[in-house]
Amino acid sequence: MRSRKTGIHALCGAFLVLMFLGQGCTRNKQPVLNEADKKFAAFYADYLVLSGVTVGESENVHRIGGKHVDSLLEVHALSLEGFNERTDVYKENPNLWKAVLLQVRNNLQEDDR
Repeated sequence: MRSRKTGIHALCGAFLVLMFLGQGCTRNKQPVLNEADKKFAAFYADYLVLSGVTVGESENVHRIGGKHVDSLLEVHALSLEGFNERTDVYKENPNLWKAVLLQVRNNLQEDDR
């Protein structure tokens, strides 16, 4: 049980680190997202929705349990290893992470319609 909590905390920590890395601005051309990036963006958008984060209510944040995270990973056909691989890619390429975050925003706006 403790291992699962540690994994969830690491997952949330990785999101925060990647958010800060994504803040770096450069004038490079936006990267094109591949299928793995789009899958990650879809997972992350659903994670935010289940966490209580919506486009119009960003102050209303709730924690979701490990079962929900596991279910989301399964729905989006992502393993924890695959998730970690994507986060490593985004750590190395902040412009790609920024593009993924833009895709997440687009996904949230589409769901809000």
